[in-house]
Amino acid sequence: MSAIGFSPGTPNELDQLREAYRSLNDIARNLASAQKCLKKEDLRMAEHHLRAAERHVGQAKQRLASVGKLKSG
Repeated sequence: MSAIGFSPGTPNELDQLREAYRSLNDIARNLASAQKCLKKEDLRMAEHHLRAAERHVGQAKQRLASVGKLKSG
């Protein structure tokens, strides 16, 4: 990948959608973990999982927005 003249292009639409889907799976996993923590009354870990889910929401939004830019651009 370090060939002369090689420059990584922008990720294609399908790759961006795959990444967004992975983020959505991460969100679902973190929400399920938060729910388990709430049942155990482990509020500190529940909060951790919710913050992680929030971060993954932001990542999914960015990836989906970049797909929109690819489509309109």
